[in-house]
Amino acid sequence: MAQMSKEYGTALFALAKECDAEDEYKKALDTVLSVFRETPEYIDLLASPSISKDERAEAVEQAFSGRVPEHIVSFLQLLCEKGHIRSFEGCVSEYNALYDASKKIAVAKVTSAVPLTDGEKDSLKQKLQKISGSNVCLECSTDKSLMGGLVVEINGKVIDGTLRHRLHEVKDVISR
Repeated sequence: MAQMSKEYGTALFALAKECDAEDEYKKALDTVLSVFRETPEYIDLLASPSISKDERAEAVEQAFSGRVPEHIVSFLQLLCEKGHIRSFEGCVSEYNALYDASKKIAVAKVTSAVPLTDGEKDSLKQKLQKISGSNVCLECSTDKSLMGGLVVEINGKVIDGTLRHRLHEVKDVISR
């Protein structure tokens, strides 16, 4: 399934580039994904083998025509026709990864013990941009079990600056 999502997402991104509509398609995919997340029964309906492919295609047309570009409607209809509509979220993830790479955007997932202030977020963002050479978008969350510090995941790398990690390092040095 993951490979199929990757192939479909890559093909859609190639089409978006060809049409010079990467931003427009990204917004449209986010809109559709939001609808699917708010109404999970809709995915069930579109995936149901008891409903004909033509009826599923018509349901997509009625729901999204005029709201998203025609290529996105066609993409959804293709996923329904091939029985892959449940992989839509994976396709969107692949599209977004390619979009971010093309725009040199790096998403940094930041987990801290307490919520970061706006000033701390700005400072962290600037440091990460300098390190990565990319525009950085922060996704912040909190985890009280960290005791202090933060964990940053960016470009497949994890930077662990938590108090727990530092204590483990001290423990390792002492035990040698």
